[in-house]
Amino acid sequence: MQRGVTTLVRILAVAVLTGMAVWVLHPDYRATVGAWRQGTPEASAIWQSNANYYRQVVPEEDEVYEVDP
Repeated sequence: MQRGVTTLVRILAVAVLTGMAVWVLHPDYRATVGAWRQGTPEASAIWQSNANYYRQVVPEEDEVYEVDP
C-alpha cells in the first residue's frame, strides 16, 4: 500500500514539474501566464487558439458563475 502511494506522489510531482517546464520554456504559454496576471487572458495566443477551436464554449459578456456548496 505504501509503495502505491509513493508511486502516485512521484507521478504527480513529475506532472507538476513538466507543466512548470512548459510554462518556462514555451513562449506562448509564458505570454498566457503574463496576460492572465495582467487580467487580460483573452489577449494571449493560447486563449485565441482555444476560442477558435471551441467556438461553442464561449462565456457570455456579463455571465456570473455560481458554485453550489
